[in-house]
Amino acid sequence: MQRIIQISDTHLGAEPGPIRPGYPDSDDQLARVLAALRREQARPDLLWLTGDLAETPDPRAYDRLLQLLQAHVEDWPVGGLAGNHDDWALLRDALSDAGHTLDGHQVLGEWLLIGVNSAQPGQAAGQISQAELERLDQLLSAHPGHWAVIAIHHPVVPVGSAWMDRIGLQNGTELFAVLDRHPRVRACLFGHIHQDFRAQRGGIELLGCPSTCVQFTPGSQDFAVDRIHAGYRVIELHPDGTITSQVERVPGALPAESWA
Repeated sequence: MQRIIQISDTHLGAEPGPIRPGYPDSDDQLARVLAALRREQARPDLLWLTGDLAETPDPRAYDRLLQLLQAHVEDWPVGGLAGNHDDWALLRDALSDAGHTLDGHQVLGEWLLIGVNSAQPGQAAGQISQAELERLDQLLSAHPGHWAVIAIHHPVVPVGSAWMDRIGLQNGTELFAVLDRHPRVRACLFGHIHQDFRAQRGGIELLGCPSTCVQFTPGSQDFAVDRIHAGYRVIELHPDGTITSQVERVPGALPAESWA
């Protein structure tokens, strides 16, 4: 069995501290989650960071991200994705200098893991480029005997929050046109929505992840922050192609009552 731990939407500012009035400190929140991972979880086969790692793309934010990873989980394998708040090139350089990958792929036992870039410069919504779709198709075609999991920052289906659904993945139909050609794709992981989400499309599990920063209220018409603790997702990949997954919460600071 292979194990993945997903964390998402760390939203580290250029300087430590809350990124908005009434928010908890993003650095402290991430440190709490990473400390809980080290304390409560065995070393995974991959720690997957699924985007919006910085609030505003600044090398200082990525430096602190790497410092926190090194302080708590320095021996864990790490892969990353850029979100709409990230600068892809800055994040690539920071991760690669530390020996990590951005939009990478790897084979773990019977499983193929693929990171897919959906970030568009200057846009909150996501779009997968034609070149990225072709890369995904080629990788899946090259490993027909492996089960597959893909990770992407933006949610690939509507999640039931009107404001969030407007800034999700804009070309999900094109993505699923690729995935439908590869019946051994078993899961798609994503961030962006700052909440636990689980759905299924055909044989593909669609799994959204909480944020390490703040959570968004499910089913909200307009932007709304939920007073729920930060969290992460654990995914277990079994040799027969089945997946088990659960979200774990980490007690810590909550946003101010005024956000509720």
